[in-house]
Amino acid sequence: MTRGIKHEVDRFIRDLQAQYFPYQFNQKEKGYVQLAVRPIQLWELVFPEPSLPQMQKTLWSNAEEMTPRPAFRPGLFTIRKTLGAEKIPEYPKDPNILPRLIWRPNTCAVYPIGIKKDENDKNDGHELL
Repeated sequence: MTRGIKHEVDRFIRDLQAQYFPYQFNQKEKGYVQLAVRPIQLWELVFPEPSLPQMQKTLWSNAEEMTPRPAFRPGLFTIRKTLGAEKIPEYPKDPNILPRLIWRPNTCAVYPIGIKKDENDKNDGHELL
């Protein structure tokens, strides 16, 4: 965890990313590998409720990918309960639901925490996005 003035924290991270370490790739090859600096970030995604299945297919390729590793489950459960969220529904099976096009590299893990419905507007019943 870091805490500090934004530009100082950014500089600290840039300096960490500039670090390379000797590494033996196999019996004959030696080289260097860059220090992997991996942030852990919490995001809130807000969208109309009927779009949930499409968002699930956008964020995860299948039900297995949507299921966090066992070691992460207690922590994610605790965060979900702290936020007052509910468990995310099962991955949609309908082949007609298509994901939105986003760039997502294999090195970017997306862990589901939960879902929290917005309160409806008292006047007309619309979601308060």
